[in-house]
Amino acid sequence: MKFNSYIPTKLTGLVDLIWEQEVPAQGNYTVLPSGKVELIFPLYRNVDVTAKKILTHENPVKNYSCFLSGLHTKPLKMTFDKFHTFGIQMKPVAVKALFGMPLCNIKDYFVEGDVVLDTIYIMVDKLHSINSFSEKVQWFENFLLKKINETADLHNAINLDLAINKHLAQKQNGSSKTIENLLGYSRTQTFRLFNDWFGMSAHSYQKLLQFIQSVEALHNRNVKLIDVGLDKGYYDQSHFIHTFQEYADMTPGEYRKQMTLFPGQIIG
Repeated sequence: MKFNSYIPTKLTGLVDLIWEQEVPAQGNYTVLPSGKVELIFPLYRNVDVTAKKILTHENPVKNYSCFLSGLHTKPLKMTFDKFHTFGIQMKPVAVKALFGMPLCNIKDYFVEGDVVLDTIYIMVDKLHSINSFSEKVQWFENFLLKKINETADLHNAINLDLAINKHLAQKQNGSSKTIENLLGYSRTQTFRLFNDWFGMSAHSYQKLLQFIQSVEALHNRNVKLIDVGLDKGYYDQSHFIHTFQEYADMTPGEYRKQMTLFPGQIIG
C-alpha cells in the first residue's frame, strides 16, 4: 500500500488533508463514518459502490471521474480491482463554503462530482496532467482557495466546529452545560446553523464525533474495550456497543479484529 498526504495550511478550518492512496490488490474497502466530507478522484476506475443514498447519472456507480462522499452515518462500501485514488478530506462546513448548498441536502449521499460542482472536469483534467504529488496538492489547494464563498456565517460555522468539540470534551468530564448555553444561541438558531453547515442537529453531530473518537481510541490495543467506552463518555459497555453498531454495523470488538493502520478503514 502507498499513501501520501499533505495538510493544506491555506485552507485551515475547511480542508484537513489532501491525500493519494494506492492498493494494488483486488479487494473490498469499507470506510466507517469519519465526520468528514471527501471529494474523491479514482485514478484507476472500475469500482462498485454501496452507499445509503446515491446521487448520480448512473446507478450502480462505475467508471466515474470524481465523487463527493457526503457526511456519512453508515459505512461506505466499495469493491475494486485496483484502488488508486486522490482525495480531499474536508470538514463538514466546507460543503456550503465551496459548493453553496446546505450539508443536510447531501448527508449520507454518495454524489457524482459534476452534480455538485460545474468545474469538476477542470480538476479531473489537471489531476491527470500532473505527475508529482506535491504539484497536485499545490494546484488543488490554490484552486479551492479561490472557490471559497467568504461569509460571516462561514466563520461562525468554523467557530461552531471548535465549540462542539470543546463541549464534547467537557461533557465527557462530567459537565451538564447544554450546547445552546455554550454557544449563546437559541435552540432554533442552533438547529438552523447545524442543519445548514453540519447536516444534522448539534446533538446528533456531537454523538457522531463521540463515535469517531472511540474508533480512534480502539487502535490503542493496550486499552480494554470497556475502558474505551467509559473514557469516551458512554454510560456503560452496553451503551457503547449499541451506539457503535448504529454507525459501524459491527461491534467495537469486531472492528478491532478487522482494523487497519488507518482508523475507520477496513480492507478485505
